[in-house]
Amino acid sequence: MLKSVVGNIVSPDPTVRKLTFANFINTFGNGMFHTVGIIYFSFIVGLGAQKVALAFTIGAAVSLAVSVPAGHIADRYSPKTIGILSFILQGLILGAQVFTKTWHVFTILLCLEYFVERFGQNARMSYIAQVGEGQKRVEARAYMRAVTNLGIGSGTLIAGIALAINTPNAYKTMIVLDALSFLLAALAYTRVPKVAPTLEKHEKFDWSVLKDHRYILATALNGGFTLHFLIQNIAIPVWVVKETNAPRWWISAIMLLNTMAIVLFQVRTSKRSKNLQTAIKQFQQASLYVAIACLIYAASHGVNAIFASAILLAGMAIHIAGELIGSNASWMIAMDLADQRRQGVYQGIWSMGFGLSDMVGPSILVALVIGIGQLGWLILAAWFVLIGQLMRWHLRKIKSV
Repeated sequence: MLKSVVGNIVSPDPTVRKLTFANFINTFGNGMFHTVGIIYFSFIVGLGAQKVALAFTIGAAVSLAVSVPAGHIADRYSPKTIGILSFILQGLILGAQVFTKTWHVFTILLCLEYFVERFGQNARMSYIAQVGEGQKRVEARAYMRAVTNLGIGSGTLIAGIALAINTPNAYKTMIVLDALSFLLAALAYTRVPKVAPTLEKHEKFDWSVLKDHRYILATALNGGFTLHFLIQNIAIPVWVVKETNAPRWWISAIMLLNTMAIVLFQVRTSKRSKNLQTAIKQFQQASLYVAIACLIYAASHGVNAIFASAILLAGMAIHIAGELIGSNASWMIAMDLADQRRQGVYQGIWSMGFGLSDMVGPSILVALVIGIGQLGWLILAAWFVLIGQLMRWHLRKIKSV
């Protein structure tokens, strides 16, 4: 059993193993910050929850705006060097947040962090695109994601200590530890083999990538699919509290099931993504699973606590199947559909789909799930079925290789 678990988070490939180790250190720290950050700045510093949320939205917009230029930098210069520098700068910026007392300073620092993080993220995706081809790249992404979930989950547990103590120094300690995790991640990243840039010095940045309409539309459709991540993080917690008789603590049980499943099965399911044609079919299949999960979530309304809890857990199990299959399919489409010499730019474009979903998704989900209840879940189910079918139709001419 233990050997099986280790095999799902420790890659036999030494390069991927080094990448995931650095990623674990980083995401462990992020798990601590994401748990206590909004509470510390909203209530301990006194900035207010709405203003802190606005700062995060502005930061996300900055990240979105630099996605494509950051991708070009990842193609033009060493992805390893950019990755190291981004970790170091993020650590220094986050450390400075401990001394933040005003909203303007907090927002500026957050924007700087998001700005630097986007360059680092694109560089890491560009690096992964060079570790192999096809299924091997998808497997590398799967290891990264499994370790990300393990890291964030572990960091969240540690952050619970700060929440229990509930003092300014306890929260500050978590933020400082997160800052240190970036510096340690940078140190770990120095062990990753160096890969050459894919673009020559004379090849300057341009916006021609936006003329690749096939990729742009696939990005938009994938962005529509990623709305399901926000269902887990936003819609389900609010739905459980407002519209079901399930106990509030059951939210944690649902999320724990999701985290464990990703850690245990993401790598295993990635081996089924053999080629691009297979990935397109899997994307449609994953969308159907998420649609079914939405219908199951809707059924948890109006029943007693035991039935509601069981229905929610069943819905998450189906949702997890869609998430596992859909993530693998998305990675294959994102990397195989791209210009192989400009993976950084193309992955920057792909990330914009996630970014837009993150910006507009929360309001849409709350309006649907809380605003109109069970009908909202039916609309979401229809949305996911449509997204899967459109992706299949859009890429229908691609042949298996």
